[in-house]
Amino acid sequence: MKGEETLKMFNDLPLSKEEELFVNREEELTRMANIGRFTEGSIYGMAGETGCGKTTLFNMLSLPPEVRKIVITITEKESKEAIVADLLHKLCLFVINTDIDKETSLLAGKTVEFLLQEETKAREKGVKIGKIIEGESKWARSSKERYNITSLKNRLRKVISATTKISKVVLCIDEIDKEAKKDVVIILDSIKDALVFKNLSSLITLPPVMYQQYLEDRNSLFSEGNLENILKDIIPINKMEDRDIREVLKRRIRAFPDILPGQIMEIMIKFADGNPREALLLCQNAILSKKIEVKYKKEDFILTLNEIKNEMEKFLRFRIHNLRLTPRETEMAKAISKKEIVSRKDLLNSTYLDAPKSTRHKVVDRLIAKKVLIETESDHYRVDRRSQLFYQFFEI
Repeated sequence: MKGEETLKMFNDLPLSKEEELFVNREEELTRMANIGRFTEGSIYGMAGETGCGKTTLFNMLSLPPEVRKIVITITEKESKEAIVADLLHKLCLFVINTDIDKETSLLAGKTVEFLLQEETKAREKGVKIGKIIEGESKWARSSKERYNITSLKNRLRKVISATTKISKVVLCIDEIDKEAKKDVVIILDSIKDALVFKNLSSLITLPPVMYQQYLEDRNSLFSEGNLENILKDIIPINKMEDRDIREVLKRRIRAFPDILPGQIMEIMIKFADGNPREALLLCQNAILSKKIEVKYKKEDFILTLNEIKNEMEKFLRFRIHNLRLTPRETEMAKAISKKEIVSRKDLLNSTYLDAPKSTRHKVVDRLIAKKVLIETESDHYRVDRRSQLFYQFFEI
């Protein structure tokens, strides 16, 4: 087995059609397919951590021949104008490249010409801008100086209207989940009224915090301006169970199972904490840190416990440092990390922190706020997996 083949086993890029590597997201995929088949004029969110498989779900989404899937990756998000321009530009490129219909392709081509003309006007005014190269847009930070938001939205509506007259469309908008919560609301507000069309359903990736916000908004008595007025619903892309992460790894190493001895795999599953990308990255980094001779054997890539621990330590020490835990927070977190689940009542016991009860209350609340303590059920908590590993292996 070649070195690049070994690394490829732990490739953390989104899956496309590698169905044999696809693990336990069938329920979410079914719901997405039904949204595409049976709904229209609605915007749905897909909320989950980066690396949990949202882009893979877009790639794996299979729809009937009469329903067209369009996946757009938003990369320019510095303003409302830039977001709509980026969406419009990439949608037009899709229409042109797939040759949906002569009239629609002509409209898309004229729209791209308009965007290029605006680019040229800005250049003549001395505005610092990028270029549109090989189908990729590089918009300037001065997008407000180049585009009128009303004009952009009108053009976007025209292109979507023309496209949806030909066939039903599921528009999948990716990479919004990388933004901060307040910016996501701005982005959604920028594009919502351009996406309400007959024969169109939209799926948009969102950060996990938006799902909790959406549930709170739905239960609010005062719903004006809330997420429920933008989104029809949100599909939660939850963390994977340990058994699913184990299955992901087993399928990846099927051609070379000895590369991950059992003890190491279980530590990696704990480190992943429900996110498969974290386990895959850990393996990649451990392999890349190995000293491999020019002439190597397959067995030279077998990972050892020390190699995995070395890679974990780099990450975990940085993480713990950034948490800025006080001595008392550290004392309590370290003591609780030896337990699986602890009730809040037990947390306030002096066993975990020798301090006045009022202080113990404050320490518990701060650890919850810093997500060192994770609620598993009502008033029951555990220390997060990464902190557990740190105190187990690296705390002196």
